[in-house]
Amino acid sequence: MRWNPIEQMQDVVNKFGTEERIKRFQSGELVLVERNLTTVKPVLLFERTARYAGGKFVTKQSFTKDNAKVKFGYIDERVSKLFGNVKEDVPAGELAVHTLMCGVNDPEIMVALGPQAKRFTKLGQFYMTLELQGLGQEGSLLVNGYANIAYILDENGAPWAVDAHWYSDGWYVGVYSVACRGTWSAGCQVLSQVA
Repeated sequence: MRWNPIEQMQDVVNKFGTEERIKRFQSGELVLVERNLTTVKPVLLFERTARYAGGKFVTKQSFTKDNAKVKFGYIDERVSKLFGNVKEDVPAGELAVHTLMCGVNDPEIMVALGPQAKRFTKLGQFYMTLELQGLGQEGSLLVNGYANIAYILDENGAPWAVDAHWYSDGWYVGVYSVACRGTWSAGCQVLSQVA
């Protein structure tokens, strides 16, 4: 039997079922995850909620090494490229904190977090949570070198994994495509909306 890419693509489209599901996949709301049917382990364990103070948030003023409230050792250049125009009033609130129970990639974590309304946090919420531990003091975020991960939509609505690690010289903030198949280690934390 000869391979026919058009038939293969038609089969994939049929598996999605509707144009709406295809659009959800393209936006990052619907993700594909490989099933490992031999072992079924919980991906996330809910640990606690992390309260943060509200306030005015402007990406370019907050994510800078000149910030007196948060000591940054490194800020990925994609923070300003993808989120540079974000300006918002962030009301005081809380985020859910989950621990990764096994090494998994972003699509698996996003599925485990549940619906889009719970899955994505705002960059301002992530920053306000960092600000409470701006100098590496103990709190809801890990300060042991492990990642604190949040899924955040950029200015165009595309999803990204944003993480912060504390090292002796400050917070290291990275931005990664959720399509990347890299694995986050067990013990890292994931932030999400509470409900």
